[in-house]
Amino acid sequence: MDRRRFLALSAAASAAPLCRSLAQAGPPGGVPLLSFGLITDIQYADAEAEGERHYRSSIPKLKAAVTTLAAEKLPFTLHLGDCIDRDFKSYATILPLLVPLGHPVHHLLGNHDYTVADGEKCRVTSTLGMPHDYYMFRSSGVRLLMLDTTDLAAYKYPAASPEAKTAADQLKQLAATGAKNAGSWNGGLGTSQLAWLDRELTAADAAAEKVILCGHHPILPPNGHQIWTANPVVALIDRHPCVVAYFNGHNHAGAEVVNNGVPYITFKSLLHQPEVTAFAVIQLYLDRLVITGHGREKSREFPLRGVGETKR
Repeated sequence: MDRRRFLALSAAASAAPLCRSLAQAGPPGGVPLLSFGLITDIQYADAEAEGERHYRSSIPKLKAAVTTLAAEKLPFTLHLGDCIDRDFKSYATILPLLVPLGHPVHHLLGNHDYTVADGEKCRVTSTLGMPHDYYMFRSSGVRLLMLDTTDLAAYKYPAASPEAKTAADQLKQLAATGAKNAGSWNGGLGTSQLAWLDRELTAADAAAEKVILCGHHPILPPNGHQIWTANPVVALIDRHPCVVAYFNGHNHAGAEVVNNGVPYITFKSLLHQPEVTAFAVIQLYLDRLVITGHGREKSREFPLRGVGETKR
């Protein structure tokens, strides 16, 4: 898909009705296939506030979110990246606060997770308990694909490494096109990860499994936070009917767009407003996706791709 057509499609999608509020939706009915918690961009640092970034306030807000999610008796919670900021030792402060959830937390890699010394960057994935930089797990017959949108990013690798140089060159080429997302804080998926994603989606289609994709950076809408490799990822999603949603963080203000029946949802950061939280409970039904938001995160629902469409 060329860039002009991609932007046109995205603009048309964002002009369409995005979702129904829970107040407008009918009675919930049925039993969810899967329910889980979601938090993103805790971005804790032992540092004074900078503008709307209240670093130390992440601790009491996270504790309150954990108490609420633990009471829901969920099978797991997702954290969509940027667990910390600036200092590797912050992991030792934040990660124990997730233990009272009483269930696993599945993490993603974010750009601020790599604002640490070069020698510590290789330890981030294992410190977060991740099996790989990108990975898959299943729950209640649903496949969750946890993408690494920092795969192509200079900040992820030691400054003198070939990987950092390759990423810097790609960013320079993107900036030369005038792209809005040509920011050093963004990233993308490399060719190996794109091939892995295609294989996983092909297998899910064959098994008639629903798939939720998750990454730190947004794929849509096009803006200054979007991944560098949005076009090939959107093309893959459009080609595989198993995909029901894409979840991400990174843009702390949040965003949402529905493109070809798939909601791309940017969840709001926990970091902002010192006394206001932001997290959600997600419920996936046969016909819809329901988000129950807390604090800054709003509640809404989306019909699943293909539901209610007339077959031709």
